[in-house]
Amino acid sequence: MTFTSCDQQIQKQSLPKFTEVYKDGIDSRRKLKIEIEGMMCEVGCASKIKKELLEQDAVSSVIIDFDKERETDFALVEFDPKGNTSEYIYGVVNSIADGKIYTVKSVETTYYKENYPE
Repeated sequence: MTFTSCDQQIQKQSLPKFTEVYKDGIDSRRKLKIEIEGMMCEVGCASKIKKELLEQDAVSSVIIDFDKERETDFALVEFDPKGNTSEYIYGVVNSIADGKIYTVKSVETTYYKENYPE
Protein backbone atom coordinates (compact mmCIF):
# COMPACT_ATOMS: atom_id res chain seq x y z
CA MET A 1 0.00 0.00 0.00
CA THR A 2 1.40 3.45 -0.91
CA PHE A 3 0.38 6.90 0.30
CA THR A 4 1.58 10.34 -0.72
CA SER A 5 2.38 13.07 1.82
CA CYS A 6 4.37 16.30 1.49
CA ASP A 7 5.16 15.36 -2.12
CA GLN A 8 6.77 12.05 -1.13
CA GLN A 9 5.51 8.48 -1.22
CA ILE A 10 5.43 6.42 1.95
CA GLN A 11 5.18 2.64 2.13
CA LYS A 12 2.95 1.40 4.97
CA GLN A 13 4.17 -1.55 7.04
CA SER A 14 1.82 -3.67 9.09
CA LEU A 15 3.90 -4.58 12.17
CA PRO A 16 6.95 -2.86 13.62
CA LYS A 17 10.05 -4.70 14.81
CA PHE A 18 10.13 -4.96 18.61
CA THR A 19 13.21 -5.12 20.85
CA GLU A 20 13.56 -5.04 24.62
CA VAL A 21 16.33 -3.66 26.81
CA TYR A 22 16.59 -4.16 30.57
CA LYS A 23 18.42 -1.76 32.89
CA ASP A 24 18.86 -1.05 36.56
CA GLY A 25 16.61 1.76 37.72
CA ILE A 26 13.28 2.76 39.15
CA ASP A 27 10.55 0.47 37.83
CA SER A 28 7.98 3.27 37.76
CA ARG A 29 9.32 4.44 34.41
CA ARG A 30 9.72 2.99 30.96
CA LYS A 31 11.31 4.39 27.81
CA LEU A 32 10.41 3.85 24.19
CA LYS A 33 12.52 4.58 21.16
CA ILE A 34 10.04 4.65 18.29
CA GLU A 35 11.45 4.61 14.75
CA ILE A 36 9.06 6.53 12.52
CA GLU A 37 8.92 6.74 8.75
CA GLY A 38 7.06 9.55 7.04
CA MET A 39 8.18 12.70 8.86
CA MET A 40 8.93 15.35 6.28
CA CYS A 41 9.64 18.42 8.41
CA GLU A 42 10.51 19.44 11.92
CA VAL A 43 7.89 22.16 12.25
CA GLY A 44 4.81 20.26 11.09
CA CYS A 45 5.41 16.53 11.34
CA ALA A 46 7.75 16.34 14.31
CA SER A 47 5.72 18.88 16.28
CA LYS A 48 2.45 17.05 15.58
CA ILE A 49 3.86 13.71 16.73
CA LYS A 50 5.35 15.26 19.88
CA LYS A 51 2.06 17.01 20.71
CA GLU A 52 0.02 13.82 20.25
CA LEU A 53 2.40 11.76 22.39
CA LEU A 54 2.55 14.33 25.20
CA GLU A 55 -1.25 14.29 25.43
CA GLN A 56 -1.27 10.60 26.36
CA ASP A 57 -1.78 9.44 29.95
CA ALA A 58 1.37 8.90 32.02
CA VAL A 59 3.75 10.27 29.35
CA SER A 60 6.28 12.51 31.09
CA SER A 61 8.59 13.46 28.22
CA VAL A 62 8.94 13.24 24.44
CA ILE A 63 12.01 14.08 22.39
CA ILE A 64 11.81 13.98 18.61
CA ASP A 65 15.07 13.14 16.83
CA PHE A 66 14.44 14.47 13.30
CA ASP A 67 16.90 14.83 10.46
CA LYS A 68 15.59 15.70 6.99
CA GLU A 69 18.41 13.64 5.43
CA ARG A 70 17.21 10.38 7.03
CA GLU A 71 14.41 8.18 5.78
CA THR A 72 13.36 7.37 9.34
CA ASP A 73 13.34 9.48 12.48
CA PHE A 74 12.77 8.76 16.15
CA ALA A 75 10.54 9.65 19.07
CA LEU A 76 12.02 9.06 22.51
CA VAL A 77 9.19 8.70 25.01
CA GLU A 78 9.35 8.28 28.79
CA PHE A 79 6.23 7.16 30.65
CA ASP A 80 4.92 5.46 33.77
CA PRO A 81 3.91 1.87 32.89
CA LYS A 82 1.20 1.96 35.58
CA GLY A 83 -0.64 4.58 33.55
CA ASN A 84 -0.13 3.48 29.95
CA THR A 85 1.29 0.76 27.69
CA SER A 86 4.00 0.69 25.05
CA GLU A 87 1.51 -0.65 22.51
CA TYR A 88 -0.94 2.17 23.07
CA ILE A 89 1.75 4.85 22.88
CA TYR A 90 3.32 3.70 19.60
CA GLY A 91 -0.19 3.11 18.26
CA VAL A 92 -0.88 6.82 18.67
CA VAL A 93 1.79 7.57 16.05
CA ASN A 94 0.28 5.09 13.59
CA SER A 95 -3.20 6.56 14.11
CA ILE A 96 -2.31 10.18 13.29
CA ALA A 97 -4.16 11.24 10.11
CA ASP A 98 -5.99 7.92 10.12
CA GLY A 99 -2.71 6.06 9.62
CA LYS A 100 -2.04 7.58 6.21
CA ILE A 101 1.16 9.52 6.95
CA TYR A 102 3.42 7.94 9.57
CA THR A 103 4.57 4.36 9.96
CA VAL A 104 6.19 2.96 13.08
CA LYS A 105 9.08 0.79 11.82
CA SER A 106 10.45 -0.37 15.17
CA VAL A 107 9.90 0.02 18.89
CA GLU A 108 12.68 -0.43 21.42
CA THR A 109 11.32 -0.67 24.96
CA THR A 110 13.63 -0.09 27.91
CA TYR A 111 12.40 -1.68 31.13
CA TYR A 112 13.81 -0.60 34.47
CA LYS A 113 14.04 -2.78 37.55
CA GLU A 114 15.75 -1.96 40.82
CA ASN A 115 18.94 -3.94 41.42
CA TYR A 116 18.91 -5.35 37.90
CA PRO A 117 22.34 -6.88 37.23
CA GLU A 118 24.30 -5.01 34.60
